Amino acid sequence: MWEKLSHLFKVPELRKRILFTLGAIIIFRLGTHIPVPGVDSASLKDFFATQRGGIFDFLNMFTGGALQRFSLFALGVTPYINASIIFSLLTAVIPKLKELQQQGREGRRKITTYTRWATLGLATVQGAAMSMLIINWGLATPGMWFYVTSIVSLTTGTIFLMWLGERITENGIGNGISMIIMIGILARFPTMFYNAYIEISAGTVSPFWGVAFVVLLVAVIAGVTMIQQGQRKIRIQYSKRTVGRRIYGGHTSHLPIRVNQGGVIPIIFASALLTVPMTVTQWVPALAWLEPYIRNGSPGYILIYVLLIFFFTYFYSSIVFDPKDVAKNVRDSGGFIPGVRPGKATETYISDVLTRLLLIGAVFLVGIAILPYVFSSVSGMQSILIGGTSLLIVVGVGIDTIMQIEAHLVMRHYESLTKGSGLLGRRG
Repeated sequence: MWEKLSHLFKVPELRKRILFTLGAIIIFRLGTHIPVPGVDSASLKDFFATQRGGIFDFLNMFTGGALQRFSLFALGVTPYINASIIFSLLTAVIPKLKELQQQGREGRRKITTYTRWATLGLATVQGAAMSMLIINWGLATPGMWFYVTSIVSLTTGTIFLMWLGERITENGIGNGISMIIMIGILARFPTMFYNAYIEISAGTVSPFWGVAFVVLLVAVIAGVTMIQQGQRKIRIQYSKRTVGRRIYGGHTSHLPIRVNQGGVIPIIFASALLTVPMTVTQWVPALAWLEPYIRNGSPGYILIYVLLIFFFTYFYSSIVFDPKDVAKNVRDSGGFIPGVRPGKATETYISDVLTRLLLIGAVFLVGIAILPYVFSSVSGMQSILIGGTSLLIVVGVGIDTIMQIEAHLVMRHYESLTKGSGLLGRRG
């Protein structure tokens, strides 16, 4: 193991990317410990101690404990995720945005710019609402100075995290925003396990459920890894073509379709979107009657959660994988699926296969998402109420990061072979 780790740092480009990512993670964790001026930290800590399993405990998990300290990164990247969801939905219904997306890199760059501005607006609104809540709870001294410093600090923190995530994606390893979410969740894991230990030691939870939790944890990690890596390979046969005196084609290839096209994106999007109504009920006293119906873990919450996971699983797949384009590319390259006519029939066949695979992936995501609620209600262990969603994100992002590292190593290997063959050619 240590030999493999040392090998990673022997590749200059990969070493630079890993060190950049580690440095960005350290900056993120330092920022979660810098509080916004004017907040009573001790009272805030006591308040969160009474919010276990609630909306603020849920949001606190995604910020890596930053919300509990009301630090610069208290909003986390939630405004950016919500802005991304909005523009993903708008792209499907607004022709102008869809046209921009189809223009390649330049079009996507414009959509990214719009998303950044939307993030700024959402962060400002959420920062103002969060500052108002802090004052209403008596955790800060009311005044215009606190409002200004709090809103500016929270908004700037979110914009900085958005920028940091983009830099990780470009100069580091893995998807930057997903990496920030994963690190925030991992930072909460020790507290989660410690709370489970306290519950078992105090006798409120049977030791049997502690062992069952560990077994379930291993099984979930194995299941997530299997589904994330699982794919259906559609056989593609290429016909022979004669160009001059050469014969091309006549070989067999495979079209891989992943079981879970969106990875952890459906879970992240569904979780982020569900925080909106739960937070609004805290801001607007007239809507407080809705809180029991959409509270984290309530039947209404779970039902909406399941529907959103199904929706984003299929919606995200429709963005990243178009059966019509795939069928056209296969036909243009002289390929066909054995037993299926090229063109519309091939498109229908690929679409049917994709629909069935996405159903399996969505059912699995739903099972992982609601498993902690079932386990908590059966065992009485409240400390792992958010374990399924968080574990899915951690494993999914971890797998994607490892795959990117392997891709860099393979590319490095081919580059060395190319240089070696070029050197041999010059010697010849």
